[in-house]
Amino acid sequence: MEKIRTFIAVNLSSDIKEYLSSLMGNINIPESKIKWVDKDNLHITIKFLGYLSQEKIELIKSELKEITSQHKPFPIQLSSYIGVFPTYTMPRIVWIGIKEGVNRLEELYNSIEINFFKGGFLKEEKGFSSHITIGRVKYIKDKANFIQILKRIKITNLPQEINSIDLMESELTPSGPIYKITAKFALLKP
Repeated sequence: MEKIRTFIAVNLSSDIKEYLSSLMGNINIPESKIKWVDKDNLHITIKFLGYLSQEKIELIKSELKEITSQHKPFPIQLSSYIGVFPTYTMPRIVWIGIKEGVNRLEELYNSIEINFFKGGFLKEEKGFSSHITIGRVKYIKDKANFIQILKRIKITNLPQEINSIDLMESELTPSGPIYKITAKFALLKP
């Protein structure tokens, strides 16, 4: 039985995707190799689920429908800065934070964690971090210069109304991942 690489995400508006794509195109880090995220793949990951059977995916869809019916739509806003994971001395991921709406994203994440744990999924060890991955660092010669360049960039606090979350399929290819929405779940709480 084929298993599908699956995760739950908040997909971003075309305005935010365009802005971040333009921003990434203008970041110049000398003597480095950074794989910038394709504009169409920009999102906020809520929970990575791993490789799942179609049967398990159908159960997850049912759970997500129930969970999202208990949450209202809410606004988010990009934060003003760029960060890195895990640390500045060992940067692997370049990301943009979320300024407004973090608590609501965490509430959604916690509902998913609690319900999915009951369904046999492991709880995340790291907890939730509301961010948008924009790049994966392969190599940087001068980390101090890299940090200074990132710290000088000021992000426009673009807003977005979050009306739904998506169950995503991720196919890994040599040229990068291809993401596809498997199902969309509207936030419905009256």
